[in-house]
Amino acid sequence: MKTKSDIKVFQYCRNIVVPIALLIVGYLGAGTAQTSSDAPKKGLRASASERNGQHAMAPATAVLSQDDSQPAQPAVRDGSHDFDFIYGKFRMPNHRLVKRLAGSHEWTDFISCTEGTPLAGGVGDMDAFRTNYWKDFVGITIRTYDPEAGLWRLYWFDNRFSHGVIQPPVVGKFNGNVGIFQGPDTFNGKPIIVRFTWTVNPKGSEAVAKWEQAFSPDNGKTWETNWKNELIHDDHCTAN
Repeated sequence: MKTKSDIKVFQYCRNIVVPIALLIVGYLGAGTAQTSSDAPKKGLRASASERNGQHAMAPATAVLSQDDSQPAQPAVRDGSHDFDFIYGKFRMPNHRLVKRLAGSHEWTDFISCTEGTPLAGGVGDMDAFRTNYWKDFVGITIRTYDPEAGLWRLYWFDNRFSHGVIQPPVVGKFNGNVGIFQGPDTFNGKPIIVRFTWTVNPKGSEAVAKWEQAFSPDNGKTWETNWKNELIHDDHCTAN
């Protein structure tokens, strides 16, 4: 059985406590809902911001990673004086295959004379090759040096076979006292690769250097050496 006191407490709770509790619950619910609705937007903005940040940084990071992963390139050796040995006057004993790329083993010998000089400005050098093996024959070699690549280009033309056309260069460099220079050309209308091999101060020889020429008809798979000569200092050379 309820007393008057119980009735008053009940009325107090119904009229005052319950409305206040409902207000508090409603406020908290609204705040939670607002927070919940904001959270995805903040998440999207944060993701977009992070993605933008990643995109902005990715190229720089990639470049740094690439640079870090690549070994330092070795410095190009200064080969600008590799052919200084050519300066002066020389006698050249020649040993030449009579027929090229024909399976021939017949060789002929003759003497030529040459004189080498530097080109102006340090761009390279040249030499004039003279012989009477072909009457009054003169052949000119011009060598130019590329200091950035460390490569030599060797050009040849003569007064008998070139018809005023400078032949395509052979290109290469020295490794120690041996220089190898190669390039495309044609022989009897067919494509070949030409290779020059220079050896400076060959052992057991009085020569300053020796030279060999070889042709390859099969893109470097096989080679036929067809001409050899040596440089021997001689200020009074007589060609034959």
